[in-house]
Amino acid sequence: MMGGPSKPSTPAISHANYAPVSLLQDFVLESLSYKSMKDREEEVAKAHGSTFYWIFDQNDQTKAPARGLGQQFTEWLESPDLGSIYWISGKAGSGKSTLMRYLYEHKLTSHHLSAWAREVPLIKAGFFFWTSGSEEQRSQVGLLRSLLHQLLSQEPDLISNTFPSLWQGLLTMSTKDRIKLSLTWSIPELMAGFHRLIDVTLPNTKICLFIDGLDEFDGDHLAIIEFFKSMSEGPNGKHIKMCLSSRPWDVFKNAFQYAVPCLKLQELTYLDMYAYVKDNLRRDPKVRRVFKKDQINTEAFFQETVRRADGVFLWIRLAVGEFLKGFRPESNVSTMQAQLNTLPSDLEELFEELLFQRQSANQLEETSRIFQSIRAREVVAAIVKDETANSPTIWELAFALDARDDVLAVNTLVCVITNEEIAMRTKSTTQCIAARSSGLLEVYAKHTRGGPRFVDDENNTDSVRRLAECKVTYLHRTVRDYLMYTKGVWKRLTERSSADDDDVFDPHLRLVRSYVLRLKFPFEEPEHHRRLDEWYPEIALSLTHSRHINHDPKRLHRQLINELNKTLDWYWRKRPMDPNDHWARNTFGSYEARKNIVFHQPFLSLTTKFGLAAYVRGELDAGILADIPADDDTTPLLAYATEFLCSRAYTIFPLSSPEMVLDILRFQSPNHAYTSFITRRPTTPWITMLRHLRDAKRRGWIQHFDVDPMGTKRWCKIIKMFLLQGNADVTAVVTKDNWDSEISAVGVIDMLWEEYGDVEVGKVRDLMRRLLESREMNTGIQQTRRDER
Repeated sequence: MMGGPSKPSTPAISHANYAPVSLLQDFVLESLSYKSMKDREEEVAKAHGSTFYWIFDQNDQTKAPARGLGQQFTEWLESPDLGSIYWISGKAGSGKSTLMRYLYEHKLTSHHLSAWAREVPLIKAGFFFWTSGSEEQRSQVGLLRSLLHQLLSQEPDLISNTFPSLWQGLLTMSTKDRIKLSLTWSIPELMAGFHRLIDVTLPNTKICLFIDGLDEFDGDHLAIIEFFKSMSEGPNGKHIKMCLSSRPWDVFKNAFQYAVPCLKLQELTYLDMYAYVKDNLRRDPKVRRVFKKDQINTEAFFQETVRRADGVFLWIRLAVGEFLKGFRPESNVSTMQAQLNTLPSDLEELFEELLFQRQSANQLEETSRIFQSIRAREVVAAIVKDETANSPTIWELAFALDARDDVLAVNTLVCVITNEEIAMRTKSTTQCIAARSSGLLEVYAKHTRGGPRFVDDENNTDSVRRLAECKVTYLHRTVRDYLMYTKGVWKRLTERSSADDDDVFDPHLRLVRSYVLRLKFPFEEPEHHRRLDEWYPEIALSLTHSRHINHDPKRLHRQLINELNKTLDWYWRKRPMDPNDHWARNTFGSYEARKNIVFHQPFLSLTTKFGLAAYVRGELDAGILADIPADDDTTPLLAYATEFLCSRAYTIFPLSSPEMVLDILRFQSPNHAYTSFITRRPTTPWITMLRHLRDAKRRGWIQHFDVDPMGTKRWCKIIKMFLLQGNADVTAVVTKDNWDSEISAVGVIDMLWEEYGDVEVGKVRDLMRRLLESREMNTGIQQTRRDER
């Protein structure tokens, strides 16, 4: 960053007990960051060779039609008079993200921007929207957190001005309180902070933003357009530049096409695609020899290939892959031209050809299993809010795809896997993905900036293990869109996973098995320890995968979950003289809350919270609760099964399931008295559930006019089960707490009826009144009989 006028500074702190300013700045920056913040930028392919260099070449006008737009772009970077926004549009697969990464990272971008900034400091930030990524990667919250983190990392002294209230609170906060503090950023807070940062930074600093993929924003496109346009207006507009990219959808064309400088990428990349075809095909010695023998037809072949692509770089990439895969010793330019003629020019038609038309039934079955596994992980990672796990690794798939590993998962003990076995499994899985995905998936490794993007399959230990940890993801957003949203495609693909009903492939079951096998075959000598946080992310993923299992013809589900528990118990370093110590016990509450509490079945309680209905049913039928005394004072399964009755806000656990509740009611009563290990107060599952309902009403977790079958109808069904199957005490009373006064069970339902007027709530209300009248009548009859005696 260049030198210039000084910035507003953080107030000096004189009190000896205050934390250092740099520590507080790091705290705020860390709270703004998130794990997947750089993932999309790193996954975007780097430009091939000299591709896109023309955008900086001001003398390139004669090399291709309209290449003079390169001069226009550099003039926009340098000039204060050409507007704040530059729009890059392009068809799906035309290379917009690759160009945006190229521009954001290239030193010439900073060079040209310095002419605009002159003597004023310049800071840059970039964001790459990604519809296939985590919630943060496609949302306004993620955009603002990322931009604020990048800008404030370069100017940390501006943090106090950006978030003044937070900063004042941190200044007077003890270290213990700050450690406990967990910041949850909302859009209004982030927007206010971002505007304060812009106001305090400009015009003493110049800012340039690179924002890729506005069409992948998961929200109101007009709102995100207005967000950027609002920054370009007013007195500070000349001090900020924004390079934006999107598909040429009408909403973006209407906003930018005639209002700002723009570039249509697919019209300008002929030479780049020509170079890509020529260089990548000639890299193969056998192909290069064929081209050398027939240079005239080779040139025509290159030109025709680029013409067929119609400006879509993704088409070129797939076509080149097909040429190389189909090359044979007898091949020549004519046979390659014939192969080109068989490739549809339309991108979706090309996907159809590669996936469904060029593979046998057995090959398509393997393809289906790979794509199902990737989709299953995408779904589950979103549920548990773990953006780092959005794509499976090679090693995860290595233990998920082969049916022969079922016995291995159940019968094997923990044993360090050899490097040879790692290499063999990794190589076969990588080759399977390459062969069966038809180029629609890619393998990539996370890396530090400047390091290699792809990992080569070498023989040394480090490289083999790095390859094993590489992620497998879609080659491009259009691939995912085609699979998910083109009518009938996903159904056709998943129908091919197995023709045998006794061996239907279930990706969730296989990914659970994968975790068990990866626990049993560690890369290094295993260590017994108590650091649950090292295991918990994958535990959460596996138990959530388990909840989504639909096909289990070999009845492996329960065996695999018990193996997961048993293997983690083997790893867990138990406390001496504590027979109740178990790894799953440590997933409940704080240490202070649970330290003196006995958990008879902590793993069963955990699987209940995760909603593993089939597993819990199997364990209950096997008599797992038989040894627990009738007067047991620990939290019963019914309480865990109804913990998330109305809302799963801020949690990775699912909503309470009527099916699971019905299973547990066969073994436990809603009126069973126990002491809450959190509040230390006596309660029952029924009273606890009524308290959840009272809290949900106060917190606004219940929707008015709720027609969602997973909403009011679901939790009303659970209440009726408690009353009819469990004989819940209709005379129970929910005691007062810090927020609400004491209220009867009937009073809770009356309160919900008066607030929402829902038909299902009305049915519960009527049922409770009938049960209460019946109880009062029986009580009266019993009293009469006693009096008669």
